[in-house]
Amino acid sequence: MRRPLHRLITAAAFAAPMLTSVIAYAGEIKFGAQELAVDDKGVITAEGKKAAVSELDNIPGEDAWQAFVWAKLDNAGEGPLYFEFYQEINGQNSLVFRHEENGFDGAKYFSGEIELQGRIGFNKDRTYTVRAIQVSAKGKDLELAKGKIKLIKSGKEPPPEEKDDEDDELADQDEHDSLGGDEEEPSTPPPTEAPPPVEPKKKGCSIDSDAFGGFNGALVLFGIAGGLLYRRRR
Repeated sequence: MRRPLHRLITAAAFAAPMLTSVIAYAGEIKFGAQELAVDDKGVITAEGKKAAVSELDNIPGEDAWQAFVWAKLDNAGEGPLYFEFYQEINGQNSLVFRHEENGFDGAKYFSGEIELQGRIGFNKDRTYTVRAIQVSAKGKDLELAKGKIKLIKSGKEPPPEEKDDEDDELADQDEHDSLGGDEEEPSTPPPTEAPPPVEPKKKGCSIDSDAFGGFNGALVLFGIAGGLLYRRRR
């Protein structure tokens, strides 16, 4: 009687660490409304765990949910990685959506982003079971991690659109131009003093004193008359 009991205790002692190891290293999936913080090895940090959520709110004003996913994968290999979303309908799990990650390098940890669209079957106030799987060489689905997420709509309004400072400056300039119209710049103001009046010249022949280098016209005529008398005397 003692020997079977001893054997049972011994077997349990060996099985306990193996069972603990399986539980400790089982795959898991966490979700966040923002990217979950990880360390340089890809392990989620305490801050990342704190930011993880069980309910995911929709993108404000849209029928869609932006899910930031972190997963610890059990025995992952290189090749395509799939995230499958199931919804329970009439007691059975029905596949709603399958997201594919191509080029997966087989790392133990995964961080990524998945958009869940309402038009492809996602709805508010519903909980979805999520499985991370890979397909074996024999075509069998291998479950690497598992998690759950509930989608909600809190009714948040989208933030108001922000205008660039440059656009504001252009708008202000356009408004200023519209108020100013097509008014041209003012021309040079007219002189305050009018130029001296010009006396009209009399008709007929006139002798201008300036034409003879400043000599008086009467003296010129007197000189011409004197020359004529001198010629007659000769």
